[in-house]
Amino acid sequence: MQNFYSHGKLLLTGEYVVLDGAKALALPCKLGQSLSVKSISDQNNQWISYLKNGQVWKSLDFSLKEILENKASDKFKTRLFQILKIIYQEKPELFEKTYAFSTQLEFDKDWGLGSSSTLINNLAQWSKIDPYFLLEKTFGGSGYDIAAAQQKNPFIYQRLDGKVTIQTVEISNRLKPYIYFIYLNQKQNSREAILNYRKHSKSEKGQNISKVSDLTQSIIHSSDLKEFENNLKIHEELISKIIDQPPIQELKFKDYRSGIVKSLGAWGGDFVLVTAQNKDDLEYFRQKGYEVVYNYGDLVY
Repeated sequence: MQNFYSHGKLLLTGEYVVLDGAKALALPCKLGQSLSVKSISDQNNQWISYLKNGQVWKSLDFSLKEILENKASDKFKTRLFQILKIIYQEKPELFEKTYAFSTQLEFDKDWGLGSSSTLINNLAQWSKIDPYFLLEKTFGGSGYDIAAAQQKNPFIYQRLDGKVTIQTVEISNRLKPYIYFIYLNQKQNSREAILNYRKHSKSEKGQNISKVSDLTQSIIHSSDLKEFENNLKIHEELISKIIDQPPIQELKFKDYRSGIVKSLGAWGGDFVLVTAQNKDDLEYFRQKGYEVVYNYGDLVY
């Protein structure tokens, strides 16, 4: 049996604009997804996916013919067969055998922490295919989530002309005690968000890329909480103008006075970053029904 593992992800800066070459700050998560693969003597391949609570999410048997024809009506099966078909086209010899695949998520599939990117990266490891190539041929996107799947430290991610650059960085330990991540009880479709960005983004692309890249550096080098919050606020206002959407704090948490609330990744859902002077401040969010709250050290490296 072969075992593979990939980390989940959060995107702290550069959301959307990372697609056009801006420097983005990404945070690999301590929660991820594992994949086990073993060859079997059955005629069909077997696939079983487990949720974080150990319950079976998806269970299916399928042949190579089904992968190649990909007439699945189920969205999960359609996406899975799409990935496996690309793998077959690149490495047909792999499918001279049949396999039992088993995946285990460590986070809720609706949290937006990378159930797709961790799957792509795990299957890329199994097939020994470039994960960025596999992503491009299937889900698309900037690829920062693939980089996060392989990292154990915060990093600056940039993709220019197809070339990926990754620079490991450190978030100041003086900031970490005041940083929290809260799930908004709403999963955001990143592919739809990207299409919306392409539709509504303003024309000053070059200037925006430069500004976001500079802000990414400023956020990393923030020496205290006030400077960190100020830089995040400027970044949030800039992205707001680019995608023509109000900042999340203005939209949902206007009366939160103990820190800032910043969108992460695809705006409108998934997690937000929240700063708070003490844990009691977070009761504000729990009273609004947001129960999934992580402090920095429990969720990311």
